Amino acid sequence: MYVKFTAVKLIILNIALIFSVHLISGKYAMAKEIFAIQIAASKTPVNTPEFSEKYNITDTFNTSDNSNDSTLVIDPVQAETELSIKSSISISNNIKETPSINYSDKFILRLFLTESEIYALQRKLIFFGKENIPQSFYGMYSVVIDKSFQYSIILVLVVLILFFIFNIMSVFLLLHFTIKRKNRKEKFLRIFGKMYEEVLISYLFGEINWQTACVKLKRKSKKENRKVLVSILLNFKDNFKGDMEKFIPEIFINLGMQNDSLKAANSSRNYRKVQGIIELTHLYPQGAREIIQNLINHKNDYVRSEAQIAYIRLNPDEPFKFFKTLSRPFTRWTQLSAFNLLRMYHLNVPSFAKYLDSKHLNVRNFSLRMIVHFQQLENISGIIRMLDSEIEITRFLSYRAINNLRIYEGRELIKNKYWNETAKNKLEIVKAFRNIGIDKDFGFLEKIVLSETVSLKIEACHSLYFMNDEGRERLIKMENAAVPEIEQLLAHVTDPRN
Repeated sequence: MYVKFTAVKLIILNIALIFSVHLISGKYAMAKEIFAIQIAASKTPVNTPEFSEKYNITDTFNTSDNSNDSTLVIDPVQAETELSIKSSISISNNIKETPSINYSDKFILRLFLTESEIYALQRKLIFFGKENIPQSFYGMYSVVIDKSFQYSIILVLVVLILFFIFNIMSVFLLLHFTIKRKNRKEKFLRIFGKMYEEVLISYLFGEINWQTACVKLKRKSKKENRKVLVSILLNFKDNFKGDMEKFIPEIFINLGMQNDSLKAANSSRNYRKVQGIIELTHLYPQGAREIIQNLINHKNDYVRSEAQIAYIRLNPDEPFKFFKTLSRPFTRWTQLSAFNLLRMYHLNVPSFAKYLDSKHLNVRNFSLRMIVHFQQLENISGIIRMLDSEIEITRFLSYRAINNLRIYEGRELIKNKYWNETAKNKLEIVKAFRNIGIDKDFGFLEKIVLSETVSLKIEACHSLYFMNDEGRERLIKMENAAVPEIEQLLAHVTDPRN
């Protein structure tokens, strides 16, 4: 079950809130309270000054006798003696006693306030009610105050309820203004985005000249409107190709928005730096080159990644020249983006073998991946040299390169390294023998089948089975010799689903 929030309900809620605040703050209750004291029902003498001060009685004190309807008006202080005398009069058995209110149950309040502070707080609340609450509501108000101080837990609950109501109304108001602001922003973007797009398309297709376009681009100097223009130009840059694409940076410069982008790229806020780099890279490349050169090694990952991607795009002849000065990480996301740029924009692919000597781990690993993808065999010795790396992932990529590039020179070397490798690298070494293995390697693979884990046994059987016919015969002989698990392994290898 839920309550659907609408503007109409909020208006009604606001009206109720304003009316309640008006009632509370207005001085409607100026009438004075009349206290009727049944003297005959009192067990103890009444402390008249304290009673008068507690209930703000300053003018008169009215006493009424059950046997006489006449009312005697006296001063509160003068009445103290008379009240004390009358309170001692014995009462008849058929008259019920008025129960006295016990104010001793104030344990919770005593945790925070002293007795005098509790009494002072109660008086202030009573005075506030007398002066600000209408007479018709004051009776209920006074009962709540009395019960709250008689049973202090009620006061705590009342405060919590009021706090809860205040929070709910605050949330409603916040939702109202948030939704209103969101709708206004969407309307703004829809109206100006459509108008700017129509004007710029008309200019790009030669239907209007630049002077006319400038006149029709209303409020283009405002900050929010310039953001709309930038987003439209970036969208055009991604979708328009050929001669039309060349006019888009020209529009960006004619509107003078490159200054805003330069300022954003030099900002101390990282998200603004990223936005500035993107805008300059696509719409003002001549201004971006100098800036991104200083951000290649930025400490923030997002800024550094965007600067590295921008460098690759803006330097098609030597897209990875920054590897020589790179000291910060070259993240996997940036590597994927760089590879995508190479394919999408047909950038010049350098010889990645020259980066294998880099001191930067990410650069070496990225270079090994690119060497395999682009089948670069000009520096096989550099790949084999990577087998001695202390980094597991670097050795893994080297084994994969030897396998995929069919580097037979590394066959004996990887076989010797097998027994000291990790499980992941062992698996890659066994896979390599399917492509580069020869008859001399049968014994090595059979030993793996007999002694290693299940995954390595399966991969060794794969290599033996697909290496050549002699390898298959070796597996059959092992099956006939009742080698443990060989039947299941061979069935797995020969299953066409695998």
